Amino acid sequence: MKSIHYLLAIAVASVVTACSSAPTWSVKGSIDGSEGKLVTLERSYNGYWNVLDSVRPGADGSFSFKTEPAGYADIYRVRVNDWTAYFPIDSIENITLNADLATKTYTLAGSDDAVMFNEINKLIDSTIAAKGNAAANDSILKRQLSGVILGDMNSIVSYYIINKKIDGQPIFNPADKGDLRVIGAVVNSFSALRPNDPRTRIMEQQYIANRRALNTQATTIEAVEIGYPDITLKDVAGQERSISDIVGHGRPVIVNFTAYAADYSPAINVILNNIYETGQADIYQISVDADEYVWQDAARNLPWVTVYNSPRDGDRALRVYNVIGVPVSYIIDGSGRLQERVDDVAKLPEVLKKYK
Repeated sequence: MKSIHYLLAIAVASVVTACSSAPTWSVKGSIDGSEGKLVTLERSYNGYWNVLDSVRPGADGSFSFKTEPAGYADIYRVRVNDWTAYFPIDSIENITLNADLATKTYTLAGSDDAVMFNEINKLIDSTIAAKGNAAANDSILKRQLSGVILGDMNSIVSYYIINKKIDGQPIFNPADKGDLRVIGAVVNSFSALRPNDPRTRIMEQQYIANRRALNTQATTIEAVEIGYPDITLKDVAGQERSISDIVGHGRPVIVNFTAYAADYSPAINVILNNIYETGQADIYQISVDADEYVWQDAARNLPWVTVYNSPRDGDRALRVYNVIGVPVSYIIDGSGRLQERVDDVAKLPEVLKKYK
C-alpha cells in the first residue's frame, strides 16, 4: 500500500510540475484608490467580458495576475467597479499597469504594443481635454490614428484603434464611408495574415454588413485611402521644414527616421544619397539623436531635408508614424498618399519602383 501511495504522489507531483511549467503571461502593478475593492481580470468572448480571476489589492493598491496565453494576440482588461484599463497580450509578456482611480488614468509597460496603447490613450485623452466629446469626430485625431494603423494594419494595436470609442461614440464610425475604408484596411490585413484569429471572421461579417448598409454593391474589402501625418521640425539653419513642403511634386517622398550617431548611419545615408541623386525620390530625414551636435555635424553635409526631433519637440512625430525603433522609413507616393513602411533601407530602391 505504501508503494501505491508513493507512486500516486509521484504522479501528482509530475502533473503539478507539468502544469507549473506551462507558459504564462502576467500583468501586475498598482491601482491607487483600489484598497478594499475587488480587482478583476477579464477577457472578451464575442463581445462579452468574462472574469478570468479576481484579487483584493494590497494596502498600497498592488495587484498581480498570471494566466496562460490564448494562442493569438488579444486584448484584456483590469476592472475596478466601473473603471477599466485595457492592455494587449501577444504571447508571454509581463505587463506592468499602474493606475489612479481618482484621475481614471493608467500607464502600461512591458511590450512594444503596450507602449503603443499608452501613446494612443495619451493622444486620445489630450484631444478629449481640448475638444470634449467632439474628439470622436476630430479629423486631426483620425489622421494621426490612421497613420498608426497604416504602420502595421494587422496588429492588435490597429484592432484596438478601430474599436476605440469616446463616450460611446466610435472614433472610426462604420456608418461613415471614409471611416469604413480605414476599418476595411484592418479587416483586409487580418484576413490575409491572421485567418485563424477568431476576431477575423467576425470583423469580415461586420464590415460587409456595414458596406451593404451604405448601399454599396461591392463586398470586397478596399485598401485604406488616407493622406499622411504631416510633421514640422527645424533644420540645421533653424528653419521650420514640413513633410508637406516636398510632397505632391510628382515624385515619391521617403520619410526616414534615423540616428546619425549609430553605426548603421553612414551605410544608410549612402543608399539614400544614391536614391536622391538619381531622382527616385525626395527625402525628409528625421534625426532622433540624443546629442544635437552629432546631428548638426552630419546634417549640414546632406543634400536632402534633414530635421531634428529634439526632447523639446516631444514624441508626437514618433507616435503618429508608429515608430518603435530606428532606422525605419515610410513612402509617400507622388499624389500624397502614405503607402508603406520599409524597415530595411537596402530594399528602398526596389520598393520605390512601384511608385514611379
